[in-house]
Amino acid sequence: FVSDADACIALNQQRHKETAIKYTTAAPNPMQIKIEILAALGSGRPLLLFLMSVDKRISAIGRNAMTAIGLLEPDKKALIKVFVHGWGFYEAPFIMEAMKCAQEGKNIDEAYVACKEVGDRNFSFSNFVSSTTVRKLLAWRPGLFPKGFTVEDNLFVGFGIPITIREDEEILTDFQRVGMLMTVQNQAKSMLELQDAEIARIKKNLKPDEKITKILIQTVGRPDYGYQYMKKLKEANVPMTNDAVTTVYNCGMISVATSNWGDMSAQYIVEKV
Repeated sequence: FVSDADACIALNQQRHKETAIKYTTAAPNPMQIKIEILAALGSGRPLLLFLMSVDKRISAIGRNAMTAIGLLEPDKKALIKVFVHGWGFYEAPFIMEAMKCAQEGKNIDEAYVACKEVGDRNFSFSNFVSSTTVRKLLAWRPGLFPKGFTVEDNLFVGFGIPITIREDEEILTDFQRVGMLMTVQNQAKSMLELQDAEIARIKKNLKPDEKITKILIQTVGRPDYGYQYMKKLKEANVPMTNDAVTTVYNCGMISVATSNWGDMSAQYIVEKV
């Protein structure tokens, strides 16, 4: 485990060729995951397990986790509820929803239903990255991109999905969600221009009876970009509830392998009002 300061130092090193280190990722194997699950079950209480996906295009961790569960004794398996949200590394909204359910005294089945509702209908995102990051992602996970995908130099790219509530016929499978993680919505010459383009897209996507109730902004070394984006959203009168939760936070160590200094992402929860 690393601290926020450790992650920030590592990210800063990546800005300069003479200090840059090439990082990659490796999923834990089933036996490693089994040990952690057994430790979590040590109290004998039920466990709600969050998985980003079981799709091999993004990571082996989902499949390895399911294999690990399959290695458990029946009495241990019976204590586990698996929630596959399918939205990759955008996990914070679902964990926050589960924490809210715990605070309200709800059981795991109720928490599962609430988290699934968020993943199926209310969650959406914007990812603001440089063309350098796009090439890094393309080399890291080529299966997430369309065949032959390329990007021009010195551009900023906005990936994302429609910022709106998905109706019954629009609910996506895990495979479909993973396939949409790298859907290009906008391209611009600067981060400021890209933010403006995304704001225009959000206002176009939201239906008249919809408002944003939560925005989580993850930044890579530049939290000022996140606060700048929040200010722009408010100045543009993007429909948000008066008590909307808005949080800006720094990325973790995973972003050292998948991002570059100055990138950011925004995760939205949209509800009918």
